Amino acid sequence: MVSAFNIKFLRVAAALTALAFACPFVAVPYDDRPRPVTDELLRNLGLDREYHRCTHVADGDTLTLDGLGIVRFVGVDTPEKNHPMLPVQFMAEESSAFTKSLCMNRQIRLEYDPYDDDKRGNYGRILGYVYLSDGTLVQEALLKQGYAIAYTKYPLDENKRDRFLALEREARERGINLWKEDGMPEVRWILDQKQALMQAERASPSSWRLRFGDWSSEPSPCVEMEHKLNDLYSAIYSLCPRDLRERLKQLGFYQGRPRAPTRETVTMIGMAHRKWGLIHGGFARPRTSSGLLAADLQKLSRWMDLSGPTEMKTLLIENGYHPLPQMPDASQIGEITSAFLASYQVQTTGKNAVSWETAGQYIGKRRSVEGKIIRTHNSGKACYLNFHNNFTRYLSLVIFQEDLWKFPPQPESFYLNKTILVRGKIEEYEGRPEIVLRHPKQIVILEG
Repeated sequence: MVSAFNIKFLRVAAALTALAFACPFVAVPYDDRPRPVTDELLRNLGLDREYHRCTHVADGDTLTLDGLGIVRFVGVDTPEKNHPMLPVQFMAEESSAFTKSLCMNRQIRLEYDPYDDDKRGNYGRILGYVYLSDGTLVQEALLKQGYAIAYTKYPLDENKRDRFLALEREARERGINLWKEDGMPEVRWILDQKQALMQAERASPSSWRLRFGDWSSEPSPCVEMEHKLNDLYSAIYSLCPRDLRERLKQLGFYQGRPRAPTRETVTMIGMAHRKWGLIHGGFARPRTSSGLLAADLQKLSRWMDLSGPTEMKTLLIENGYHPLPQMPDASQIGEITSAFLASYQVQTTGKNAVSWETAGQYIGKRRSVEGKIIRTHNSGKACYLNFHNNFTRYLSLVIFQEDLWKFPPQPESFYLNKTILVRGKIEEYEGRPEIVLRHPKQIVILEG
């Protein structure tokens, strides 16, 4: 039996690893002027400029250095791979593989930005510029190959900021990876992945209503649409179907009959780096930046009033829209949204069998929980099996390191995409339900 202290230690370590996978770069407040990064300052912060071996790559912009800890790259942002409240994003796997090929088991040193006061973000990760022993700056390599964007929301060293923006611009002009075909491969990939399709339906020349499946909002002015769209998109990916329906009600949506898209309907998709894709009339405009959505909808509204189909096609092409011949039809859109809104139905008979969605109602009780494992993560210290991408809110199954040998090899792969019935005591850990698995007999595979 593992001691209570060891269990607590393993959980803390696993939680820090999960945060590295889950959270975008969030920096602590910056000083309003640069501060010299002296050796004395670094010693006081427990940091250095020495070489350390890279022992793990979490994703395109996060890795672990032996003797230092988790490092988040300053000044760039790669597509999300393991965020608990976002889907896997286009090029996330590729950017992660690129960073791994550069860094894994290599000797790496860090430099630090003079504007960052304690050299760490809100999640305790070190914020640094990542250099290989041959002098390669990994941030620059990511930008050159089109695997990242320059992230300049917070103050940066001016020379590096300008360099990063220039490299992003060059990759965009070359049309590689994220920037290929002006972003159209990302649009097609999102549609192939059956990610969320939200629709804006024009209610008047200056107002639109949002639709998601058979749920609709009241009309809102164009200037409010991005805020409402952000709320909707966040709810879709952070909540299970049962909670999503409740959240839609809170956001002012009401349930009615599904409606087929019309000439006054714009389909919208969430894209990497908080961009939006707009689809209308067989054409798509990728990667609309935050803050520009209202202007784009106002343009579309004017064109709808003034243009016939031929004129509309010309206007779309002239304003950055590209042909999209494979847009899902109304029935396919309905199937996609239903997958986000339909609660899991328990197949197992027996009074103690419950759905994974409702497991949090049975803290302290032994239950049989049924559902499909759709996300896994093995940190080496613990393996996590999840029924929902948002592991910060919904039931996790936890296999600690000392018990991993009892389970099939690579349980994170063995149980992924399988519908299971798991038996055990539902406990609360950091505000969310979990079941600790001690033996594989606790899991019965039903499908997959």
